[in-house]
Amino acid sequence: MKLTHVSLFALACAAAPLAAHAGIEVGINVAGPEIIVGTRPPAPRVEVVPFSPGPGYIWIRGHWRWHHEGWDWIGGRWEYVTQPGATWIPGQWVARGNGWVWVEGRYAVAPAAPGQQPGEVVALEEPPAPVAEVVPVAPGPDFIWIGGHWHWNRGWVWIRGHFDRHPRFHPGAGWEPGRWDRRGSVWVWHDGHWR
Repeated sequence: MKLTHVSLFALACAAAPLAAHAGIEVGINVAGPEIIVGTRPPAPRVEVVPFSPGPGYIWIRGHWRWHHEGWDWIGGRWEYVTQPGATWIPGQWVARGNGWVWVEGRYAVAPAAPGQQPGEVVALEEPPAPVAEVVPVAPGPDFIWIGGHWHWNRGWVWIRGHFDRHPRFHPGAGWEPGRWDRRGSVWVWHDGHWR
């Protein structure tokens, strides 16, 4: 145990001259060393969310990181959720002491709300009004437009619409859009489906 304390202390002492030059501090917490950046991170960039790769993916928005004595933007990405019911808690910069510390994002499984079904997406706020999308020209006669929708991930994210074709295309095939329905004090998402 003493060796661990000495190692972390040695790490902090060794990094101190470099950190002072870069305008950062090195601190130690229970989880290990942390970098305290002396300047406030810039405002988050507005990102255009690309098409979802498929069901079960969530959008993890981009964020600023401190890299080589300056701020560097890390773009958002789609990630497949392997554990049903897990939600992503975004990472964030938190004011600490004389600077800012990055707290990593993580997955969490919240206890189900009363009446919530496994794997059901439940929002704590009413969804915003839909975004008006310009529908481009279809790539072919058997493609159907699937409009965009709001996705809840501890905050609202717009998922853009896209063209798709019925898995077993036939005349008269159509897409039944997903929708948010109110259930008590929460909003529940019902997935769209082919008919």
